[in-house]
Amino acid sequence: MTTFDFTVFPALATPRLRLRQMTHDDADGIIALFGNPEMMRFLNAPLVTNREQAVGMIDWFAGNYREQIAVDWAVTLADSGEMIGMCGMYKWNREYRSVELGYNIAVPYWGHGYATEAAHGIIQWAFDALDLHRIQADCTNGNLASERVLLKLGFKVEGLFRESCWEHGRFVDIKYFGLLRREYAGPG
Repeated sequence: MTTFDFTVFPALATPRLRLRQMTHDDADGIIALFGNPEMMRFLNAPLVTNREQAVGMIDWFAGNYREQIAVDWAVTLADSGEMIGMCGMYKWNREYRSVELGYNIAVPYWGHGYATEAAHGIIQWAFDALDLHRIQADCTNGNLASERVLLKLGFKVEGLFRESCWEHGRFVDIKYFGLLRREYAGPG
């Protein structure tokens, strides 16, 4: 089987969303996403509050793609093209056929199933294009919305790493999840 070789960025489509490569034109979308304190409450990173920071983040995502260590998509609405979030695959371990999943949706779009829909598109692509056996994900313990997304996708809770991450001036527990290819049922 030929696996993904990073020569062409994979554009994906779901019923309501288009997932595409980020460009500098997405700077305002990055600011809306990572500049909102409510969104950042479970992430240990500084707020992105200006175009220079946003472009730097987009360039960092693009560099990870060039180095073939991650694929980060802009999540956009199919009807308007508006960027409402980002989703990505990280730490692709070719030998173990595993990868990590991450997603972030802008606060005004929470509760509409967009994270689940985008992640389904990426999971289906990744199991096939990367010939994966397993996808992993984690979230800060207490991030119930993210946990619900992972459970809807079919992930199983695999453990809790107590006080394993420093977020906002305190140690927090991180909950780990895993999804095996044979367990994935696809979008419901």
